[in-house]
Amino acid sequence: SSYDGKLQFLLQGMSETVTCSSHYISYSLERELVRLCDQLEITTSTNVDEVITTWDEKFNQTALALVPISHRPLLARWLIWALNIYRLREGLAKYTTVGVIGLVNSGKSTLVKKLFQKETVVGTTQSARTTVPFIYNMDDSVEGLSVIDFPGVDDRNESIK
Repeated sequence: SSYDGKLQFLLQGMSETVTCSSHYISYSLERELVRLCDQLEITTSTNVDEVITTWDEKFNQTALALVPISHRPLLARWLIWALNIYRLREGLAKYTTVGVIGLVNSGKSTLVKKLFQKETVVGTTQSARTTVPFIYNMDDSVEGLSVIDFPGVDDRNESIK
C-alpha cells in the first residue's frame, strides 16, 4: 500500500533496523524518529509549516531530503504525529495501576500484603474486611506503580459499586 511505501522510504533514512507494516509502527521506529526529531529540534509543538519550509535544511543529510515537495506536508504531519504518540506512550508508561479483583474472601488483600509488603485489612468478618477500594502507592519500591485492593465481588450482586 502507499502507507507501506511511505514507511519503507522513511526507514531508508534510519540508522537502526526497525519493523513496521500498515497496521503498526514498531517502538524502535518511534525511538529512531524521536532521535532524529531531537537532533533537528523538531518538537511536538513545532508547526508543520515550519518543518515544511525548513525541510531542505533539516533533512539534507538523510534520505528524507529526497521526498518530493508535494509529499512533504503529509510526512511532516506524520513525523509530528509519531512524535506525539511516542511522547504520550512514554508518559503513560511511567504510571501503572494494578487492580486486584475477585470473589469475597478469596484472598485479594492477603495477595496484596504478601506481594507488595503492604499492611492491608485482612479478614472474613464485616469489621475486618475490605469494604471500599484501597489504593496503595508503591513509589517506595516501584516508582509509578499503584495497587488497588478492591472489595470482594459476591456473585449474588450485580456489580461492584
